[in-house]
Amino acid sequence: MSEHPYVGRRSASMRAPAGRIATKATHSAARRFSNSASAMAIVFAGIIACCQSAAIAQDAADGICADPAAPSCTIGDRVIYQPGFFSQYNPVTALDMVRRVPGFSIDRGDNVRGFGGAAGNVLIDGQRPSTKSANIFVILGRIGAGNIDRIDLIRGDTGGLDVGGQAVVVNVIRKAGGEGRQSSPWEFSLTKRRPNGGVRPGGEISYSGQMGQTKYTIGADVSGISLLFGGEEQITRFFGEDETRLRDGAFRNQGGGVNLKLERPLANGDTIRINFEGGIVRLREDFTETRLLAIGGPDIALFTFPLEQIEYEIGADYEHAFTEHFGVKLIVLFGQEFEQFESGFEFIPASGATDRSLFISDQTAGETIGRAEFDWKGWDKHTIQFGGEIARNFIDSEAALLVDDGAGGLMPIAINGANTRVAEIRGEPFVNDSWKLGPKLTLNAGFALELSRIAQSGDDANSRFFVYPKPSLTLTYTPTDKTQWRVSGAREVNQLSFGQFISSVNFDDEDVDFGNPDLQPQRVWAFEAAYERRFGDIGVVELSGFFDYVQDVEDLLPIGGVVEVPGNIGDGKIYGGTLKLTAPLDRLGLKNARLESSITLRDSVVTDPVTGLDRDFSFKPDRLYEVEYRQDFPVWKTSWGWELSHRSEQLGFGLDELSRFTDQFAFDAFIETTAIKGIKARFQVDDITNVTNTRERTVFDGSRALGVPLFREVRGNNNGGGLRLILSGVL
Repeated sequence: MSEHPYVGRRSASMRAPAGRIATKATHSAARRFSNSASAMAIVFAGIIACCQSAAIAQDAADGICADPAAPSCTIGDRVIYQPGFFSQYNPVTALDMVRRVPGFSIDRGDNVRGFGGAAGNVLIDGQRPSTKSANIFVILGRIGAGNIDRIDLIRGDTGGLDVGGQAVVVNVIRKAGGEGRQSSPWEFSLTKRRPNGGVRPGGEISYSGQMGQTKYTIGADVSGISLLFGGEEQITRFFGEDETRLRDGAFRNQGGGVNLKLERPLANGDTIRINFEGGIVRLREDFTETRLLAIGGPDIALFTFPLEQIEYEIGADYEHAFTEHFGVKLIVLFGQEFEQFESGFEFIPASGATDRSLFISDQTAGETIGRAEFDWKGWDKHTIQFGGEIARNFIDSEAALLVDDGAGGLMPIAINGANTRVAEIRGEPFVNDSWKLGPKLTLNAGFALELSRIAQSGDDANSRFFVYPKPSLTLTYTPTDKTQWRVSGAREVNQLSFGQFISSVNFDDEDVDFGNPDLQPQRVWAFEAAYERRFGDIGVVELSGFFDYVQDVEDLLPIGGVVEVPGNIGDGKIYGGTLKLTAPLDRLGLKNARLESSITLRDSVVTDPVTGLDRDFSFKPDRLYEVEYRQDFPVWKTSWGWELSHRSEQLGFGLDELSRFTDQFAFDAFIETTAIKGIKARFQVDDITNVTNTRERTVFDGSRALGVPLFREVRGNNNGGGLRLILSGVL
C-alpha cells in the first residue's frame, strides 16, 4: 500500500501498490480483512441456516410484477426492483439505489483497454454513457432517485444490451417523458481528518431540465482534504550503524469540476447525445524526517511534492434505426490531461554541507476514440452486435533532475527515458451474439481482434506492432427463479500505463525508477464458474471459483543484473474462490437489518526472474474480506451501520530488495437520517481505530538471489482516520 495518499504522483516504479485519493467520492473501504476461512464458514452457515425456511416459502411466491406495488419480482434472468424496494433506504440519487441491489457490486471496468472493454456492469436506459473520465459512481450520483422508474438486475440473458461481456449487469431505467425541470440532486459535505487535520468543505450539484426537445444536465463539484500524518521508521543495518527516522507531514488537496450533458431526439427518430467533463486538482504534500543515529545527529531530511492536474473530455454518440431489427450507434470521444509535478529533497546533516535535489516533470496525455456498434435482432432467439473501434493514445513527457552543485546552486543531471513521447494507434473489429438456447439456457459469445502499434520517440526510440485475438463465452443456466449457474471464459488485454514507459526519480527510496520502452500489455485467459441462490426479498448467496492464466505478467524486471524496470517477467497463474452473502437479519431479532459479506481466498504463482523460483504475484494478497451491516428504523427515519475490512499481507519483489506490506483491521461506521424534511443527513467516521499500515523493506547487497542483506527498514504510518458530515437532497 502506498505510504501516503497523495494524488497523481506518477512513477514507473512498481515497488508499492498504486494509491490515490478519490477527489469526487466518499472514502470507501479498499482495505480487506484476513480472518480464517473456517471461522467465516461458521458465520455464513449460521446465517444461511437461519434464513433457510424463508427461502423455501419464497420459492414459489414471486410473480411477474403484475402488482405495481410489489417491491420486486423475477422474470426469467431478470430481477426487477421497483422504487418501493428502496424506500426504506431513503435514497437521494440513483447511486444510493444501485448500492442497495442485493448481491451486486459496481465494477467500473477500467482495467482493460478501449471503450468497448471498459464497459463496467451498470447501464443507464440500456446504454453506456459516452465518457471514460467520469466513472459510473459519479454519473449515477447525478441522477435523482425520483427520476428512476425501476432497476433491473440482469443475470445471463443480456439480449441487445451494451454490456461489454459482463455476465451480471444492472440496468437503471429512468422515467419516460416529463417536460421541464426534473429532480436534481445536491450534496454538501464537511470533512476533517483526525486528530489534527483541517476541515475542508466539499459538494456537488446537478440540474436537469428540458428546453424544447433538448434535455440537459449541468453540474459542478468541489472536493478537498487536509491532514497531518506521522510515522516512525526503524532501519537495521547489518554492516553499519542503526537508525531511527521520525516522520511528520501535511497533505492538502483541493479540486473541482464541471459537467454538461445534452440529449436531443431528431425528427426521424434518431437520438444524439453530447457529454463534457472538465476538472482541476491541486495538491501538495510536505514532510520532515528526523534521522536519529546512535552517535551524532540528528540529521534532517525535507520532502516536498506539489502537483497540478487539469483534464477535460468531450464525448458524443448518435443512434439510428435502419429497420425495426437493425440499428447503429456511433461514438466519438476526445480527452486530454495536463500534469505538472515536482519532487523536492533537501538533506540537512548535523554537521557538514546541505545537499539539495529537485525533480521536475511536465506531462500531457490524450486519447481519441471512434466506435461503431451495429445491432441486429432479425434472427430468432439471437441478438447480434458487430462493429469496430479505433483509438489513438499518447503521452508527452518533459522532465529534469537537478542536483546540488556544491556552490549553492543546482545543476542538471541526465536521466535516460525521462524526456520522451509514447503514442499508440489501435483498431478492434468485434462481433457478439446473445443466443437464447432455451427458456432456461442462454449463451453469450463474442470475438474481437485487437491490432495496435506503439511507438516511442525521444530518449528511447522504439516501435512495435501487436495482434491479440480476444474470444469470450458465457453460458447461463437458470433452472428456477431463485437459482442460477454461470460458466464463463474470456481473453482480456489489460490497460497499459504509459507512465511506465517514462523514467522518474523516487527520493523517498533514494532511487531512480526507470521506464521500459519494451513493455507490452499483460493478457489474461480468465475462467469462472458461479452458483447463485436467492432467498426472501434480499437474500443472496453466491459461490464462485476462478482461474486466470496470465501471459507476460507485469512486474519489476531486472536488466543486466544492474537496474530494474517495469516489464514482463513471464507467464503465471491466479486461482481461488469467492463466497458472497447478502442476508436479512429479522429472524435474529434485528428488524430491517441486512448483512453483506464477501471473502476471497486465492493463490498465485509466477517464476521469479531474480531467483528462478516460484513465488506469488507482487502486491496480490491471498485473502480478502469485508463485511457491511446496515439497519433501518423507518418510524424514526434513521439508519445506522458499520463496515469491517482487511486484506492479508502483500509482497513486492525487486532486483535488490523485498518489501512486505501489512494492514490492520479497518473499521468505519455511519448514522443517517431524513427526519429533516427534504434533507438527508449522514455522519460517518472512517478508520475508527486509526490503523497502522506497515512497510518492511529489506535491501540486499547486489542481487536478491545472493541473499546478503545490507539493511532492513520497518516503517509504520498512521493517517488518523476522518470525520465527515454529508447533507444531501433534491432540488
